[in-house]
Amino acid sequence: MQDAVAVVIKKNEKFLLIKRAKKDAAVDYWCPITGAVEAGETQEDAVTREAHEEMGIRVQPIKKVWECFTEDRRYRLHWWFVEVVSDEITVNTAEVKDYRWLSFEEMQRVGKMFEADLSFFQEAAPQLPDS
Repeated sequence: MQDAVAVVIKKNEKFLLIKRAKKDAAVDYWCPITGAVEAGETQEDAVTREAHEEMGIRVQPIKKVWECFTEDRRYRLHWWFVEVVSDEITVNTAEVKDYRWLSFEEMQRVGKMFEADLSFFQEAAPQLPDS
């Protein structure tokens, strides 16, 4: 089983979510920035790389805050809370169709989301400070 990371960014009680553009099982799903941990890479390195690759932002991983399996059980997903170092957004349209800052209530109405993601944002995310 491969490891993957989810990047948790919080601002003003809302979380940065992206709408996936890739042609895979997650296309059109709203989720945090995510991606597989590559060979020889730490989870922290993957967090930093994925945030920059997908949204052009620079982040500093602070701590791992959650873990679950993806719905297809192909990945063990490690959720990392981050500090935003540079928030100048440059969307990688090959991977991201759209992005929004959403509260948990808004997430329930935005469209397709994975159950594990909703569980995280309901159970673990509210205690996190702003990024």
